[in-house]
Amino acid sequence: MKKVGIFALGGLLVAALLSPAAPAQSIGASLSALTSPAWQTNASVQGLAVANGKAYVGGRFTTVRPPGAAAGTSETARTYLAAFNQSTGALDTGFNHTLNGMVWAIAATADGSRVFVGGDFTNVDGQTRNRVAAFDTATGALVSNWKPSVSYRVKALAVSGSTVYLGGSFGLVNNVARPRLAAVTTSTASLLPWAPQADNDVYAIDVADDGSKVYAGGTFSTINGTSSWAVASLDPTDGSLQPFAAASAVPAPNPGCTSRVKDIETSGDRVYFANAGDGGGCFDGTWAADVASGNLVWKSNCLGATETVTVVNGWLYKGSHAHDCSYLGGNGFPQGAGRYLLTQNLDTGELGPWFPNTNTGGPTVVGPLVSATGGSDLWVGGDFTTVNGAGQQSLARFTNTGPGAAPAKPAKVTPVSYKAGQVKVNFQTVVDNDDITLTYRVLRSFSNTVVATYTADSRFWNRPWLSFTDTGLTPGSSQVYRIEVTDGNSTLRGDYSAAVTVASVDAPYDQQVMADGPTAYWRLGEPNGTANATDSSGQGNTGPYSGVTLGVPGVLTSGGNTAGDFDGAGRLIGQTAISQPQNFSVEAWYKTTSTSGGKIVGFGNSSNGTSSQYDRHIYLQNDGTVTFGLWDGSARTISSAPGTNDGQWHHVVGTFSPGSQKLYLDGVLQGTQNVTAAEAYTGYWRVGADNLGGWPNGPSNAGINGTLDEVAVYPIALDADQVVTHYDAR
Repeated sequence: MKKVGIFALGGLLVAALLSPAAPAQSIGASLSALTSPAWQTNASVQGLAVANGKAYVGGRFTTVRPPGAAAGTSETARTYLAAFNQSTGALDTGFNHTLNGMVWAIAATADGSRVFVGGDFTNVDGQTRNRVAAFDTATGALVSNWKPSVSYRVKALAVSGSTVYLGGSFGLVNNVARPRLAAVTTSTASLLPWAPQADNDVYAIDVADDGSKVYAGGTFSTINGTSSWAVASLDPTDGSLQPFAAASAVPAPNPGCTSRVKDIETSGDRVYFANAGDGGGCFDGTWAADVASGNLVWKSNCLGATETVTVVNGWLYKGSHAHDCSYLGGNGFPQGAGRYLLTQNLDTGELGPWFPNTNTGGPTVVGPLVSATGGSDLWVGGDFTTVNGAGQQSLARFTNTGPGAAPAKPAKVTPVSYKAGQVKVNFQTVVDNDDITLTYRVLRSFSNTVVATYTADSRFWNRPWLSFTDTGLTPGSSQVYRIEVTDGNSTLRGDYSAAVTVASVDAPYDQQVMADGPTAYWRLGEPNGTANATDSSGQGNTGPYSGVTLGVPGVLTSGGNTAGDFDGAGRLIGQTAISQPQNFSVEAWYKTTSTSGGKIVGFGNSSNGTSSQYDRHIYLQNDGTVTFGLWDGSARTISSAPGTNDGQWHHVVGTFSPGSQKLYLDGVLQGTQNVTAAEAYTGYWRVGADNLGGWPNGPSNAGINGTLDEVAVYPIALDADQVVTHYDAR
């Protein structure tokens, strides 16, 4: 039931294909990423419920203060428990109780008339209340006739109909054995016969909306003596363990991994779980199950302990310290790019358009710990001290009122003119913390004439570049440009560029490549004996040569261009580690007469030896067929006709963006196919040789015996015009 109450680095770009475009909505999910005003606490919030127009908050705190007030100022005493106005976030001055121990859990009745509080306390306002208490939400009064006696910590509470379910570390309720799970009535706290037995602590408990099942999560390994690691589906009447196939989502504990269920949220016909794991790569994510069948619906493998999940208006909001979602493939962010607040699609678990953030504070150093909704808002509690970079301690409130977050200001562009009568403007998309899809306009001259309009999706971990070519300009004229972005409500403009003079003649090959923003560009033009390849892209992706003879004639006929002869085992390995590129192009010129084939360029997980994970590669078969291969669980390849081992220079480009894999040879498209995502791993771009084991029509050699030149990598898919421009520019 409800708790009531395109991967981009510097210098990248991608051709935008949509124009014109209507403005996007200003909030992509169901809540703004901007916080609404709310009071703060001086220590962690660990329990939350919203009922009868108030947010009930419990935890470790002893004082509260207004929004914006610095720690230690404007404080009002509230010992472990407080209430705030749901609409304004202001302190409810009429709800003032003194507890002698921390609060860990709060739950409310469906009608919002009563809230139940659990924790470590044994006294409320001088009256005995052993670890649980009830309050009337209309009057704020402690309920006098509801006082079960629980022997130790109550960590989890859930209310369904006339029953309050308890979970925690206790062994007795009303002096009757109830190891860590129990149920009492909402009216008089009479102990009910519901008595499942957990062999270790219960952290979370919730009841299906239809009342058919009770779900428990924690660190237990058995229920009623039957193996049931960390999660259980229980009969709501007798507490018997029910079949629950989806429990396989939680790995069995081992010396390197112990994953526990920290929170449970039921909504409609689904139930959602939050997991936290100890150990490298241990399951820290979320998962969903079907209530009726007990089958797993989806599992999301982000790393970084998930502490809380709450459904609000069609989205699953989660609090975690997610720091690596690369396991989600193209939908997930790489290690180090995390957020403490995220949202997920209820049907698929995919990350949604909501990217506010907190920091962490003591004592858990986790960030968000608990969340709850009153139906159209989200209250988040934890041990943070800032939200979206501004001071706000331990409590935050998000709503769907107002316009939502604004996009970031676009960066100042640097237009270039490398073809006669044309100017190219490359610009990186920006992030809007509650809207993925934004509208961009390219403005020319100080009159701000709109010359192009595009839409593009961007996220904080994936900000594609867009590229616009302004044609028909007068050679020798001077032009300035700027970028405008809007989310449908807020519009921001970047600064004007420096003036660019429109070219009168086409620029040479290398400038045409640079105009398309490579992240690695190895021209292979150093003199023989040079130890390391220069990265002409300016991105610093240098790498050592091995088995390469330099200084041989190159593909370009002007400027004294030279290339590198690779001996069949020779290689160059870029030393910049890259996480799971999902938008990219690889480009090279090659010349060979070898009948042993070999790799021309590709991606592998080793920075010096033979890779154990390897794809995104272009390789030559023994008969001169050139092949572009991706791995998405199986080998996905596109190949040319045979015979390119004819001793002539050939230009090859492989491109990929999620949903589209393409191979070009000598400016001509050889094939295309639908591939959703390439394999997710961190690796290095490698030239000349690497593993090809298991790939279709694998050649005799792992490396090419031939000459390579002008190798470039772009973390976007070049379009057909860009490929032809490069081919023609030699």
